[in-house]
Amino acid sequence: MPVDPKIAPLVAMIHAAPPAPQDAVRRRRLNAARKAAGETAYADYVQEEPEVAEIVEEKIKVSGPDGEITVRVYRPDGPPAGAMVQLHGGGWVMGTLDDADRRSRAVAAGAGVVVVNVDYRLAPEHPFPIPAEDCYRALEWVAEQAGRFGYDPERIAVGGESAGGNLSAAVCLLAKERGGPMPVLQVLEIPALDLTRASSTVETYAVGHVLTKAELVWVIDTYLDGQDPTHPIASPLHAPDLTGLPPALIVSAECDPVAGDARRYAARLAAAGVPVTFREFEGHVHGSHLLTGLLPSAREWRSLVVDAVAAAVRR
Repeated sequence: MPVDPKIAPLVAMIHAAPPAPQDAVRRRRLNAARKAAGETAYADYVQEEPEVAEIVEEKIKVSGPDGEITVRVYRPDGPPAGAMVQLHGGGWVMGTLDDADRRSRAVAAGAGVVVVNVDYRLAPEHPFPIPAEDCYRALEWVAEQAGRFGYDPERIAVGGESAGGNLSAAVCLLAKERGGPMPVLQVLEIPALDLTRASSTVETYAVGHVLTKAELVWVIDTYLDGQDPTHPIASPLHAPDLTGLPPALIVSAECDPVAGDARRYAARLAAAGVPVTFREFEGHVHGSHLLTGLLPSAREWRSLVVDAVAAAVRR
């Protein structure tokens, strides 16, 4: 199916703009300037999300010489049913807490959970496996803080989009490997799960669909910094054994280079006996699920995530 006609003009506008620099530091500055000026491509097409009872930021100690990251905690009205660790996208080299703010508000308010939005460290300054380790430490911290925030430490979900989907899957693998707190649900939205780029969709949607193959190559190479792309924590699709992982909701965009990763991981989880719900939204591109003010299907996508988190933490 072609790109949704409501999205097509936005996609054309994005690809008509001058190419962004393949330099992470310069790209972050450019993105920040555009956000400050209100010039982000999707800004006019995204619904505001509901207010929550409280939002606070805290620091978490992590490994390394500059071992501290920030988390933004969203508390719902009323006693929380559980918690969710939210991991933003940005190709492991970009992204901020603000990028996951709307999703965090939607889940906190809609599912009645405490959401912890994680500002993990980024490559190239902090290449693999540092972002994954930061996210795993955030999961441990969320379990440790359960009594303080009023939720059951055994009712914690983890989720994210794009690179955040990759890191969410990696966190579950680390929890299994280390016997740490195991999430009750992993929510993987438009996830990149095979950093060897072996999925056929990498070529099918190599150009003209927002995320390009060239961009994918750049962010993966920057994140890995010469390390093995088949390492299971980098590429969960290369994990030899997926048994014992938590149930998964995997949601992908049809016209996306990494769509094949989502399909393949859903099939592998199911074959390993892991309960999995997989949904691929026709006509969507990488990131168009954010267009909740434009597309009914984007609102449906958001509801799918919120409802899955609510159901998982209440089991």
